[in-house]
Amino acid sequence: METFTHSGAASRLLRAVACTSLLVAGCVGDIGGNSSSSGSSGAGANPTGGGTSSSGGGDAVCNPRLERRIVLLADLQFINAIRGLLGDEAIEAEQAPDARTKPFAKKGLVVGTSLVHTRLARAAYAAESISGRFEQVTGCAADGDDACAKTFLTKFAQRAFRRPVDQAELDNLWSVYALGKETSYERGVSLALEALIASPSFSYRTELGGDADGDVVKLAAHEVASELSFFLTDGLPDEELAAAADSGALNDPEELARQAERLLEKPETRSSLNTTLIAAWGLSNLFGTVKDPGLFPEYTPALQASMFHETELLVDDLLWNRGADVSELLTTRETFVNGVLAKVYGVEHTGSSPEEFTKVELPADERAGILTQPGLLAALARTDNTSVVARGLFVRGALLCLGKIPSPPESLSDAIKELLEADMTERERADARAANSTCAACHAQFDAFGLLLENYDPVGRYRDTLDGEPIDARVNVGNIAEVAGSYASAVEFAEAVAQNDAFAACITRHLLTYGTDDETLGTSDCQVERVIEALPEGQRTLTNVVKAIVTSPALTERAKEE
Repeated sequence: METFTHSGAASRLLRAVACTSLLVAGCVGDIGGNSSSSGSSGAGANPTGGGTSSSGGGDAVCNPRLERRIVLLADLQFINAIRGLLGDEAIEAEQAPDARTKPFAKKGLVVGTSLVHTRLARAAYAAESISGRFEQVTGCAADGDDACAKTFLTKFAQRAFRRPVDQAELDNLWSVYALGKETSYERGVSLALEALIASPSFSYRTELGGDADGDVVKLAAHEVASELSFFLTDGLPDEELAAAADSGALNDPEELARQAERLLEKPETRSSLNTTLIAAWGLSNLFGTVKDPGLFPEYTPALQASMFHETELLVDDLLWNRGADVSELLTTRETFVNGVLAKVYGVEHTGSSPEEFTKVELPADERAGILTQPGLLAALARTDNTSVVARGLFVRGALLCLGKIPSPPESLSDAIKELLEADMTERERADARAANSTCAACHAQFDAFGLLLENYDPVGRYRDTLDGEPIDARVNVGNIAEVAGSYASAVEFAEAVAQNDAFAACITRHLLTYGTDDETLGTSDCQVERVIEALPEGQRTLTNVVKAIVTSPALTERAKEE
């Protein structure tokens, strides 16, 4: 059980906490995710060596993929947890991550000196933020007594750690409080808060469970509450969810489903899930893209922000306001535009001001859902041209969750550069790759997807011609998974994908991955297949998908270590 190391100086106390953080990270292996991309099929990557005893439904056993472990909170979750405890005043405005651009995977989050120092600094800032609002935060007078401080700190510790706190932990916390109180009563409480937020039990959530039932371990109620809350809201369990964990009621699948349904009614939950999907599609990369100003002078930060917000509005309208099947994200002809976006689409803007977003109907032969939205298309293009490779990999990975494609060998770097600089169309480049035996095997698995999107220029405008020549976007994608066949356009392709479970399975895979930090999960794994099977016939809504995930063993069971 965790303890707070203390000495005669607060600085040494916090250094000890930092060392404890590093030791916890070092003893549990690859905490915080692995390096697989969101398009990984998961084949051969199951850390338990199990995951599925057989594929699909029936009575087949679906073993846990993940072993018992300790999971590092992402930066956004860490900040939101502080905010949930101490309010916006506890966060330095310039340090707060932008929720709109949260990363989907944690593969870049490494527990090292930089991360520990950053979190220690944020803990110190948060604790110091109670100055000037001490009574408001603690309920204790500035010169209050020990009983009041201990009552506040006990409740704070339980909320911060998302679990009961044992007596040994409290005894050590009182030692920290006493150390700070040598300076002042307020300093004693502040130093104790700092130690709690700097603690590994704040930065990590556990998935250790209790005694194993065979090879399967059920997560404890408080672990499930924490996992569920960070999955759905990127923040702490609220009061009702925490109470359900305290009472043990959350161990009942019906209560777990009820809590999920309750959380799904909250606007902040809906917003968080929207952002998770947008993160899975990589739309936040839009903000880092640059276009040649001589070719695309309209591509400004304002247009980028408008493109991003368009997707936010569409996802929210379809999946929440209308409760549509997730497949409508691929088929809808409706979207939201302001003045600058209307020009990109070539439609009339009817808003009362250029900034106002209004719903419009798009040409049925040109546009179909998120696949043809300018934001994604612009993010997946070069500064002066489109990119069949980037767009094709997006369709294969983020849209369909097919297997990851290995990077090209270093020996081809010069040839790739030469091909990109050649005066050729994107189809001619794709043909050149298809004619090269070294390149063909990999590019055959995604180039066709990118060619389907050649009717959209580097900022996402629809076009029929390129340099005066008609654009031919027809492709045959061969026998790739559930999308095999020939397609004349991206619109036709999107409509075909929406007819089967491929896209719904990919949405499910993304949400399961975010909720469990299992970045090697594939759509063919039983964890995903059983969620799809659990959906009501013809009702693949986001609400139903999330409820099926929450009540599935993928969230609540782990494998006993071998």
